Amino acid sequence: MNKKIFRRLSILFLALAVAVPAFGAPASTTGLSGSLESSRGTHFYKDPTKALMVAVFPGFLIHGYGHLYAKDHLTGTALLGGEILSLAAIGMGAMMKSDPEQYQGGIFGTANDVVERTGRRMIIYGGIGFAVTWFADILHAPTAAKDYNDRWNLSPVASLNNGVPTLALACRF
Repeated sequence: MNKKIFRRLSILFLALAVAVPAFGAPASTTGLSGSLESSRGTHFYKDPTKALMVAVFPGFLIHGYGHLYAKDHLTGTALLGGEILSLAAIGMGAMMKSDPEQYQGGIFGTANDVVERTGRRMIIYGGIGFAVTWFADILHAPTAAKDYNDRWNLSPVASLNNGVPTLALACRF
């Protein structure tokens, strides 16, 4: 195995391992979390549109981020695990494809073309897994946020100003 690639994959894995526990931080330690939203004690309204938006961009790098925002930790962690497995498959497939002689023998066979074909398949299936976990987060995160709001009977903060509904704006410093 190429030491340079192994070192990069190790650094990526350690960065993800350090970042994941931060998602479970209580709301009181997350700064402005909930400042624009109604609350029931420690439960804050989760905007379904915001869940969709965080699933799209930060969610591309950290699959399941939309679910983690919506406090659906089980699904969010499962999607993140699927992303890690898909990236591992892509990385292993790329290494097998780049140097098939190193991976000959054992379960991969003895011919270079068999090892290259296996590496190519690992890249393809890893890419499919990457896309599926990302799209699952995008498609289901708004529903997860709505389910959270329904479970805790939460709604956005709104007021009537001369009979016209107006969203309230609040800031904490």
